[in-house]
Amino acid sequence: MRAASGIDLRTGIAFLRNEFYNITIYRVSFWLNFIYTFLMMYSVGYVWRALYAANPGAVGVSLGQMISYAVLGVALEAILHPRNGPQNYIMEQVRKGTIEMDIMKPVDFQFYMFAKNMGSLAVRFLFLVLPSLIAACFLFSLKLPALPCFLGFLCSLACSVVVSFFLNFILGLLSMVTMNIKNINWGYNAVLRFFSGQMVPLWIFPGVLGIISDILPFRCIYAIPMSIYIGNDAGVDMLKALGVQFFWIILLWISSRLLMKHVFTRVMIQGG
Repeated sequence: MRAASGIDLRTGIAFLRNEFYNITIYRVSFWLNFIYTFLMMYSVGYVWRALYAANPGAVGVSLGQMISYAVLGVALEAILHPRNGPQNYIMEQVRKGTIEMDIMKPVDFQFYMFAKNMGSLAVRFLFLVLPSLIAACFLFSLKLPALPCFLGFLCSLACSVVVSFFLNFILGLLSMVTMNIKNINWGYNAVLRFFSGQMVPLWIFPGVLGIISDILPFRCIYAIPMSIYIGNDAGVDMLKALGVQFFWIILLWISSRLLMKHVFTRVMIQGG
């Protein structure tokens, strides 16, 4: 059994388009997810308003910035949550014994998973993230940041999607060894929520927790793009934050390629 090493852009676009069509079929699910996202944004917005009423200087940024941060964290969950990663698909294919059909496709397996994942994320971004943020603009009077911060945010968000994919892809590769990663997935999601800064900004973490959050790659997924959006990371700090994301992208890409080679060798030895 051998994984093809070529990357065909047209093939990748075809996979992306097919996944886009597959996701759009489940319209009821989209409406339920939109309602959930809207209710969560409404809840976190008013929770932070209540906290600021009790202690206005607790977080170190203005109330408007903190509400923007919290609401953005809820909206981005639609594309950055681990449940939307490729690991569940890979685990299911392993369980059914059909993963070799994906590995033997005439396209690089990692690129194939990336194209499929980007198709589903494109649908969620268009139909969940954007409408949710538009609704939040009216509900909480959110405003777009200055142009440099907005461009930095878009670049950082693209990096966060790639970092999230690589971490989820590595989990998927582990399913080829362990056969089932449901418990691992649950633990990963719990750690991600805590150390990514999705709900609570990492800059208020004390002592050891702050050091751990700086070491782990999870802040690249939520904390960095959201901090750039609200202007907490601007200028040189924004460039440093983007540099951290680029570093993790390279490190995770190399790690995932090495792990994929090792796992495929093991699958080949076992006979598929």
